[in-house]
Amino acid sequence: MSKIDNSSIAVKDVQCILDGISDVIKVFKPDHTVYFCNEAGYNFYKKSPNEVEKKVCYKLLNKDKPCKDCCFAQVVKYKKEIKLERYIPELNKIMNTSYTPVLDENNNIKFIIERLEDITERKTLDKILKNDKERYIHILNNSPDALMIIVDNRIEVANNEAVSLFDQEHEEIINSNIYKYFDERYSKILHKKFRNIILSKKLKEKYDCELNFYNNKKTSVQLTCRYMMYEGKSAILMTLRNTSESRKDLIRAANFQRNSLQRDFQGGKFFENVCVYVPAYTISGDFYRINKINDELFIGILIDVKGKGISAALNISALELMFMEETFTEYEPINIVKNLNRKIAKYYEENYIAVCCFSIDFLKKEFKIVGAGINQFMFQKQGKKAEKKLAEGPFLGMFSDSEFSEKKIQIQSGDRLFLFSDGLDFIFDEDEIIKRYMEKVTLNDFKKYIDEYLEDTILDEGKLKDDSTMIGIEIK
Repeated sequence: MSKIDNSSIAVKDVQCILDGISDVIKVFKPDHTVYFCNEAGYNFYKKSPNEVEKKVCYKLLNKDKPCKDCCFAQVVKYKKEIKLERYIPELNKIMNTSYTPVLDENNNIKFIIERLEDITERKTLDKILKNDKERYIHILNNSPDALMIIVDNRIEVANNEAVSLFDQEHEEIINSNIYKYFDERYSKILHKKFRNIILSKKLKEKYDCELNFYNNKKTSVQLTCRYMMYEGKSAILMTLRNTSESRKDLIRAANFQRNSLQRDFQGGKFFENVCVYVPAYTISGDFYRINKINDELFIGILIDVKGKGISAALNISALELMFMEETFTEYEPINIVKNLNRKIAKYYEENYIAVCCFSIDFLKKEFKIVGAGINQFMFQKQGKKAEKKLAEGPFLGMFSDSEFSEKKIQIQSGDRLFLFSDGLDFIFDEDEIIKRYMEKVTLNDFKKYIDEYLEDTILDEGKLKDDSTMIGIEIK
């Protein structure tokens, strides 16, 4: 089988995912010229791709030389990630900035990723919490975001941006119940969140939802809530950021990620399968793939990367590409995992990744699995109760010489295999209940049970604690 060059496909995929990220992302070449930005980057600088690409970054701010606090040269010199907080006077913005070098196999810099997170709002809120009541309104009205102070579920203070967002008179908003602006499904979740913030004096809580207005108009917003004291009472300082447009882009990126998931596993006469894939946030850190090597052999992988959003998406793209390259020449899960581990330990410093890699050989009637951070799975013999199995092994990237163990199971028609990411660890916590249920239902019924459980959790808690992914396989 010839090797396929997936580099152009990978870049295209990464660019599409980056366009759904709200932070500003610039990808540089080592000579300090911009390779490309995400959509938020082009919007941030109010420039088209042609005006940005192949330009040095300080030209984007109409400057003739690098900024005084620019760390680009240090990143090139030391080949290490650098993070710092910067004030950009030309834009009147305070930014959390990170520079991450991406190295090739010869330890040379291939390109550098710069991420800019706008923390102007956070700094503004810090000022609010340090000032007395007389300055609240003045400071709030100088914020570019909609801000409110909520006491006992009622809006006590709303700045001009909040009034504009709600499209009502200031007098109509003040002293109104905050829950009247949300659907019942959001109100239930927000009530629980507000109560927890007050009781725990939590400094920050974020939540995405929709506002309802008197004219039946709906607007997507991101709420950032913080505990504060207002006139001697416990209160919540709420930032409302209109995310209608960026939400569309993020959903578009998530749809792209979901659509890139494998649907045809080519199981044919050998097996049927079901998959559960529910991200905790819009973009998932989980991924899976099963490759058909020949008429009798299939090799698969389940991936759970550290982090969310852009970092997770980039790591998934890289790891999927490495897995595909491995399966061109290597068919043993233990060797695939060892090879992936060496590469990740070398090039992804302190970026541990959980996987399990497996093979199904229908000629030998044999299932092999190697765990690396994902160490538990379920095996159900035909007509028997499901059993929890272990395939022990550390996360990928911890040590270049990590040891991994391989589990082998003989399979026959009617046997089932279930592989899970850690968002579904409750399956092992409720061991006996789940085992008895699995014994009685079909593969599709079990998938339906998991889907409904996750839907109920989202309704009760507002979101999942972690991405939840399952691969279920039944041997024909």
